[in-house]
Amino acid sequence: MDIVFIKQKDDLIYGLIKDTRMKDSTIEDLLKENKELLKQQMLLNDLTEEDIQEIFSLAENNSPLFYDKFQIFFPHFIPAVLELNPGLIYSELYFCALMKLDFDTKKIAQCTNTSIRAVESRKYRIRKKLNIPSEININSFILKI
Repeated sequence: MDIVFIKQKDDLIYGLIKDTRMKDSTIEDLLKENKELLKQQMLLNDLTEEDIQEIFSLAENNSPLFYDKFQIFFPHFIPAVLELNPGLIYSELYFCALMKLDFDTKKIAQCTNTSIRAVESRKYRIRKKLNIPSEININSFILKI
């Protein structure tokens, strides 16, 4: 009786591990696909691979030049965001620019030298100012602008 129970439990655990690995693989594939789509979008904006690397490098190093270069590479993005809410301040627009580059919360925290909780709070305030429903991912919303 105990052997049958242990066998069933082992089968269940094995099935859960296999399912988790499949989901992790799917997530990784989606992240790669998302990054490729972002690069394609950047290339459609006449950005070269060097321009893309430059903007990512400036963002990752929290360079003061990042925002200016971002506006050059994406001239229609900031006006489109300001059209949604003209009351956004510079730091909120800066966060929107980082989200447009598809940086996740952890990456934004690293780039801005802030805590993950501070980034989450900032994203929440931006979500409220842009009237983004809670069921919509803010990064996905920003990427579509």
